[in-house]
Amino acid sequence: MRSLWVIANPESGAGRGARVLPALEAELDRRRLRYALHLTEAPGHARELGAQAVGHASRVLAVGGDGTVHEVANGMLRRSLRRPERGVPPLAVLPVGTGNDFFRMVSAPSDPAGAARAAADGTPRCFDVGEVRWEGGARLFVNLVGVGIDVEVLRRRARFARLPGLIQYLAALASALAAYRPVPLAVALSSDSGGTWSREGAVLLSAVTVGPSVGGGMILSPEAMPDDGHLDLFHARRLGVLQVLRHLPGILRGTGIREGDIRQVQATEIRMERTDGRDLAFELDGELADVETRAIEIRVLPGVLPVLEVPETDG
Repeated sequence: MRSLWVIANPESGAGRGARVLPALEAELDRRRLRYALHLTEAPGHARELGAQAVGHASRVLAVGGDGTVHEVANGMLRRSLRRPERGVPPLAVLPVGTGNDFFRMVSAPSDPAGAARAAADGTPRCFDVGEVRWEGGARLFVNLVGVGIDVEVLRRRARFARLPGLIQYLAALASALAAYRPVPLAVALSSDSGGTWSREGAVLLSAVTVGPSVGGGMILSPEAMPDDGHLDLFHARRLGVLQVLRHLPGILRGTGIREGDIRQVQATEIRMERTDGRDLAFELDGELADVETRAIEIRVLPGVLPVLEVPETDG
């Protein structure tokens, strides 16, 4: 019989991934669930475990942050694309990372009891994912591809590791703004309705998301939904520190931006290319991509990731 696979990153959240496991196992045992616990040992291991789960697990519970979910989903989905007859096991999440922006899209409690309940009784909801391609490679993402200052923020976040998610992001952002040089970028997108949009010039940030938030609660695209069949582009041209500070409250409140400095556009396909001949640095779900390329192409894969959400009543 196939069972629940628990894929846990013990290093997530400065060790919180390890600290929650006794309580999680107690909840799983209380529910008499048949499960196998798999601990990740290095970057990339969660991707391998996700691939192995296809065909062996009836459901998967990822314990970690956005990076762990990213790896597990990449492993499961890439394996299922090669062996479609096996299907993708539905995914539950216990969020113990720094940002946990993927989990903000999931209707489920964030504690071990809630994760066990979702794994046992959750109802699958089919989430969109994105695919980013470059010359010689491709990767899926569950929430974010970011170009611009977001890359510099990630490079600096380790300096503020003791701070909680959103505060950590804001501290790294303040540090990055002082030295950041805008990226010369050409962006072009299209939608399934036939609409097109393009811009070229120096940018502060160009971010493509499945859901509304990044960085532990920075709400870039308030109307984004994980199952609407679209990706959402947040595109901010070159901005000074004072302009960033003027826009920041609206982003934190999730009220959106209605000014020409920033555009929020839905799309199904997006292309980004650095226009000065240098390589384009980008991030995927909170991790820097180790890629040398001038351009990336991004598209939505609608409804391919079943995510377990908790029913309204616990029978």
